Amino acid sequence: MTKVVTSNQSRANIYKLLSLCYQPPYEDLDNIVSSLREEIDKLPAIKYKIGTLAEELASCISDLEHTKVDHAKLFIGPFDLLAPPYGSIYLEGKRKVMGDTTMEVMIKYQEAGLKLDDEFKEPPDHITIELEFMYYLIFKELQGQETNEYQTEFLINYLEPWVGEFCHRIIQNAGNDFYKLLAKITASFIKADMKVNSLVC
Repeated sequence: MTKVVTSNQSRANIYKLLSLCYQPPYEDLDNIVSSLREEIDKLPAIKYKIGTLAEELASCISDLEHTKVDHAKLFIGPFDLLAPPYGSIYLEGKRKVMGDTTMEVMIKYQEAGLKLDDEFKEPPDHITIELEFMYYLIFKELQGQETNEYQTEFLINYLEPWVGEFCHRIIQNAGNDFYKLLAKITASFIKADMKVNSLVC
């Protein structure tokens, strides 16, 4: 039982830290990446797949200003986004945000008892929010609530189906290695997490 709890704590932390990595980069980015590497090291099956990538990621933050520019080009604009961070764009194939799947994701948050912070201006299916929602579901599991089915449904229907193409666009368009490595870690972690924790049928 202790092993399961420890595993879930690290899973939750990895989802949270990945979410932070996709937010605009600030001075504490190196600490976030360092913590991400430590949590990955605690899960042997995950470490086996992405441990080396996590080590490389830590060495790519020397130029924070360049990382900020890359983040803006990929995820913010003002021109065409090179890797739009919104699920509906990929799930609905219409190159627009706030589609039907965006509303479905919002309902999932509400069903879990969550309300988006009014300060957050992005659509509910932004990558940072979806990753943090996975953190929240696992955290509630650690508190004794049964959320495994919620985790499975959300991953299968709303996160995993688009994260692969999203990460592929990052890898193709990022100007430095930081976001390329982050994308590889994100896609690989989600696939490995689903498999290792039997979150797929």
